[in-house]
Formats: sequence, structure tokens, C-alpha cells
Amino acid sequence: MTTLTRRAGARRAPMGRFASDLRSLLALALPIVAGLVCSALMGLVDSAVVAPLGHAALAAVSITASVMLVFIATLYGLMNATGVLAAQAFGAGDAAGVSSQRRAGWRLAMGAGLLAAALMGAAWPLLPVLGQPQDVLAAMPGYWAWSAATLVPLAVLFACKQLFDAIDRPGCALAVLAAAVPLNAAFSGWFVHGGLGLPALGLAGAGLGSFMANAAAAAGMALLAHKRADLRHWLHTPAPWRDAWRRQRTEGTPMGVQYLFETGANAVAGLMVGAFGAVALAANQITMSVTMALYMVPLGIASAAGLRIAQAVGAGERSACWPLARAALVVATAWMGTAGAALALCGSSVARAFSADDAVIATTAALCVAVALMQVADGVQSVSLGALRGLLDSRWPTRVSLACCWGLALPAAWALAHPLALGPAGVWWGFGIGLAVAAAALTLRLYQVTRGAAGASTVHPLEQVGRLTPADPVIE
Repeated sequence: MTTLTRRAGARRAPMGRFASDLRSLLALALPIVAGLVCSALMGLVDSAVVAPLGHAALAAVSITASVMLVFIATLYGLMNATGVLAAQAFGAGDAAGVSSQRRAGWRLAMGAGLLAAALMGAAWPLLPVLGQPQDVLAAMPGYWAWSAATLVPLAVLFACKQLFDAIDRPGCALAVLAAAVPLNAAFSGWFVHGGLGLPALGLAGAGLGSFMANAAAAAGMALLAHKRADLRHWLHTPAPWRDAWRRQRTEGTPMGVQYLFETGANAVAGLMVGAFGAVALAANQITMSVTMALYMVPLGIASAAGLRIAQAVGAGERSACWPLARAALVVATAWMGTAGAALALCGSSVARAFSADDAVIATTAALCVAVALMQVADGVQSVSLGALRGLLDSRWPTRVSLACCWGLALPAAWALAHPLALGPAGVWWGFGIGLAVAAAALTLRLYQVTRGAAGASTVHPLEQVGRLTPADPVIE
């Protein structure tokens, strides 16, 4: 963290403090965002590889990805606790504490991944009951099974990445994730189409390829943690793990549930749009693909904010929490505000890049205007949640997510789409109302928690953390 080091004891002018907080935040956030992009590319590889197999194979990938996303989001939320608790120990200079969280996190990830894989496998018999096309189901069994199995290495991958980010080594995680993308393409292409003595496995081969690429990435991160001296100091110092495991499970459960609430509500909103027909569904797919790409930035900022704040808490400098959160909110607001304006003004052009159908283009343009107006709220609520997770304040925010997503956003979406006859765009107008209320409530909570608990220290925690090296003693 040498880029974050500041002159000890010096009081910064407000703008100087803001600029310093912004630099420290972006130094962590940019590699995290790049890693999220690599993860998204891993998902796109399957679609590209199986496209020559026909529309049934592509539909199978789409259905599987929709279900898998719920489990992935929940696992990602659960493993946030590993990163936050490790970041607190890192902020305190406690190598044994970080290592304890590593040992607990890997065990928690394995257990949670196995449970998620079993639940996804058990969900297979429900697909015919839900009316999925028979030709698609006939192509799916092998791909579904391997996708469920992939949840295990994915959970371990999440834990490793959280740990690397927590100790300010996001570049290590990024390097492994970047290498996994072409590895996934190579494995999937080989297994799907065959060659070198291996028969063509078809769609199941894409699932096997993804499993092997993610398993290799998880193993690569684990090996890196053991072999690199700077990582080994923080992650392999002998330490007990059972108490840390219980703490991670306790703190991580509401984080995972909160992601589950959000992902589930978005899925239901998508089903509401689909009720308006194939054109609306195609337009929604285009709109969501673009907005998800834009959302990678606030998601990375939220993760970085949570970890920086956790480091500050570990260093005993809660007075730094609100300035760090404020810098994150400014970046997210600026990015999502710009993105929203671009979507509103260029919706038709975005649609034409994906489709030549006039009806799809017109519907996509209307949806882009609707989602444009909720971009800032979405970014603000995401960053506020991330910052609150850094303070291990997750139970009240989880209740806010439940109330705003399921108690407000979805009913408003239905009312605007149907009784008020705004159509598919009305779904996202209504959903935006819930996000706006959540953003306001969570930002207020963040301000009250960080300002109310602020200490009087004049030394910013990142000054202290920035001076730590693998040779530093544990700070008592």
C-alpha cells in the first residue's frame, strides 16, 4: 500500500483529504472491477462456444445461468464476511488474525459451495414442472450437473479473492482471473467439439470446461497464497480457525441473504417484463446486458469501500470511515449519473447494435429511459451497502433490502406496468422507486453510523496500514 501512505500526524485540508481517499479507493477498486469483468467474460465464453450447437443449447445455457446466478450471488455475499474480517485484521497489522480468517474462509467456502451445488442439483426435477421446453431440457442434464458442481470452486475462488483484496493484493487475484478466461475458452472448445483423442461432448462439455477452468483458478490462487512470501506472511501464519469460522458464518449469512433478496427481486422483475411477450423479453435482455456491464464499476467501488473501511476499523480509526464512504459515493454517483444520461439519450443506438427489429429497438429505447433514471439510486445503494458491510452492519440493511425490493419495488413495478398501463418500461420505473428509497435509507444509516462512531485520532488508518510490510510485527 505504498501508494496510500500519507505523512503521519498531518491534518489534511478537506480537498486534499478527499483526493487522498479517492486515490486509495481507486487503487483497490480498479483491479476489483477488472476482476469482475473477467468473471463476466467467463460466462460469455459458454454462450460463444455452444452457439454453433443451435438455439436449444443456447436456451439451456440461458436457463442454467439464470438459476445459477441466484446461488452465485448468495455465495458472493456470504464470502464478503471473509474479506471484511481479514481486512480488519490487516488494518491492525495482525498477521495471525488474517491467517485465521483465511483458514476459516476456505472451510466456509467449501461447505457453502457443496451445499449450493447439492441444492442446485436437487432443483433439476422442478424444471419440467415450471414449463421449460422439452427440447431444451433434453440437452441440459450434463451441462446442469457440471454447472452445479462449478459452484464449489467458485465459492473457494470468492474466498481467495476476498482475502487477496483485503490485504491489498488485488493484482494477484486479477492475474489469476485473467488467465482463467482463455483457459475456460480452450477447455470448453475442446470438450464441446472434441479433438486430440477426446470425443465431442456437446453442451455437457461446456459445463465441464467451466468447472475445470474455475477449479484451476481456485487452485492457482491457493498455490499463490502459499508460494509468494508476502502473501504467505499474511495468509499462512499458524493460527486457530474455529472461532473465526463461527464469526464468518454469523456475519456472512445476512450478507448472503441480502444478495439473495436483490437477485431474486431482479429475476421476478424480468419475469414481469417477459409477460409482455417475446419483443419485450428481447429488449429487456439487451437493456440488462448493457446495464450489468455498467454496474461492474459501482459493484467494484462498493467492495473496495467496504474493505478500506474495514481496514480503518481494524486500525482503530473510525473517524476515517465517513470520508472514505463519501469518496466512494461521489465516484459511484458520477459514474452512474453519466451512464444514466448516456442510456437515456442513446437507447435507440444501443438497441441497433444488437437488433435490426424496429419493435425491439423501440421497446429497448423505452426501457433504457426507465432504467437510466434509477442508475444513480442503484449505484448509491450498492456503495452504501458495501460500506456498511465494512462496518459489519448487515442485519438492518438486509431488512431494508427485503422491504424495498419485495415490499415496494415489485408491487410498484406491477402497478405501473399493468393498472397504469406503462407496459414493460413501467416495470423498471416501479423498481426504480424501491431502489431510490433504499438508497436514501442506506445512505442515511451509513452517515449516522460512521459519523456517530467517529473517533478523534488525527492519523488516518491508511497511513498506518500503508507502512505495514511482511516484516512488521503484530500490533497489539
